[in-house]
Amino acid sequence: MTGEAIELRGVTKTFDGAAGPAVAPLDLTMGAGEITVLIGPSGCGKTTTMRMINRLIEPTDGSIAIGGVDIRDRSTTELRRSIGYVIQQIGLFPHRTVAQNIATVPSLLRWDGERTAARVAELAELVGIDDDLLPRYPSELSGGQQQRVGVARALAADPPVLLMDEPFGAVDPIVRAHLQDELVALQSRLHKTIVLVTHDIDEAIRLGDRVAVLNVGGVLEQVASPDRLLAEPANDFVARFVGQERSIKRLALARVADLDLDQGPVAPIDATATVGCDVLTRLGGTWLGLVDGDRFAGWVAADDVRALGADPGATLDALTPLPPAAQVAPASSLREALEVILTARSANAVVRNDDGTFGGILSLEHIREGLAR
Repeated sequence: MTGEAIELRGVTKTFDGAAGPAVAPLDLTMGAGEITVLIGPSGCGKTTTMRMINRLIEPTDGSIAIGGVDIRDRSTTELRRSIGYVIQQIGLFPHRTVAQNIATVPSLLRWDGERTAARVAELAELVGIDDDLLPRYPSELSGGQQQRVGVARALAADPPVLLMDEPFGAVDPIVRAHLQDELVALQSRLHKTIVLVTHDIDEAIRLGDRVAVLNVGGVLEQVASPDRLLAEPANDFVARFVGQERSIKRLALARVADLDLDQGPVAPIDATATVGCDVLTRLGGTWLGLVDGDRFAGWVAADDVRALGADPGATLDALTPLPPAAQVAPASSLREALEVILTARSANAVVRNDDGTFGGILSLEHIREGLAR
């Protein structure tokens, strides 16, 4: 089941005895099949807002609709069974096996054993849980494995909506990055409506289709795509919250494939040295790239090309090309590409397509132009 839109209209929450609202009147639409990230400082009401969606916290005022149906028109039991819920502490039942944890909601829905077992097996494969882990107990798993079980359990009844409250906060940075990548890959297949709460702006930018920045008291300061949020923060609060390295963060959002690349200073390996000299005269540079058909063969020094050009009949295949020090793929982020270029101490990088063919030359100027868009 794909996701359904969530609409909050004038939603507020004031707790008894509090001096002010935890969530001010909030109007926010979370697109069907999208990841909406709620982020902000402590006390901004992001977790409270998320918990009002499945009525773990009841709104003081306003309305919340999922798929056009007001959540108050459904019983809390029915509502919560139709919404997956993943929390930082994972919350697995310690006395139940991994398989039994994943089967929690199907069991409550009284699915038969065969259907439940098939769903457990399907989800284990989907989220990367090895079959030999299914009979084990949560205490026997690593933090990353437990988190996968938590996600599988939340998806067991194929809910259209998934709520995730700091889902990766309890694991180390390496596992965290891996789980984030897995969530992105999973979402590309499932298209759930995901509401994710985090305090980490890098995580919000990496995962969100849209990011909602809340201020203390649940005041919505801006909701936008990650790129728009970084490029055009609505006010000083948002600018301070996303940080001073906004341009660097934007590099992680754009891909090499998004840029208009050119062939750069390259020539066919069987061309004459005169052709190579003409390319260098026209485009400049201290190196010339050689292409063999649709493959990049390597770089040769411009001085060697010019020396060879003294012989009118000489061809470039007389030179021995050096393999490129910097290579990137079309799917590489501009941040990754910049890192590759700087680490290689190169002026540019060769783009290799997935099938190994030559995709063009990426320069630092291309990256700058990508940010200027």
